[in-house]
Amino acid sequence: MTETNDALVDEVGEALGKIFGDASTTTVFSEPEKVGEDLVILAGAWERAGGFGFGAGTGTDQRTGERGQGSGGGGGGMSQGRPVAVIWVTKSGVEVKPVVDLTKIGVTVLLAAIGVWRALR
Repeated sequence: MTETNDALVDEVGEALGKIFGDASTTTVFSEPEKVGEDLVILAGAWERAGGFGFGAGTGTDQRTGERGQGSGGGGGGMSQGRPVAVIWVTKSGVEVKPVVDLTKIGVTVLLAAIGVWRALR
């Protein structure tokens, strides 16, 4: 039984590695782009998540009294990224400019206002 479980863990680990990929510098930083005499590098934040489950069981059909068994499983995942900064490399130095996501800020403010309004009601 242990060998079967070890093989299953190895298979699942390999499959998840293929789905989500391995972390690397290119996951967070873009390749440098030349803009005039300057270099521009984009920095991003990535979120990856996944899960799976399975189960089995037995029981008795209350209408017929017959015993039965069943099993099932499922899984899912997501991966998303967003830019967080632009890195400018010039002859005079390096400058990091944050990328401000006004939509995310607006949604956060709206949800906070709704929360306060509901709490005060």
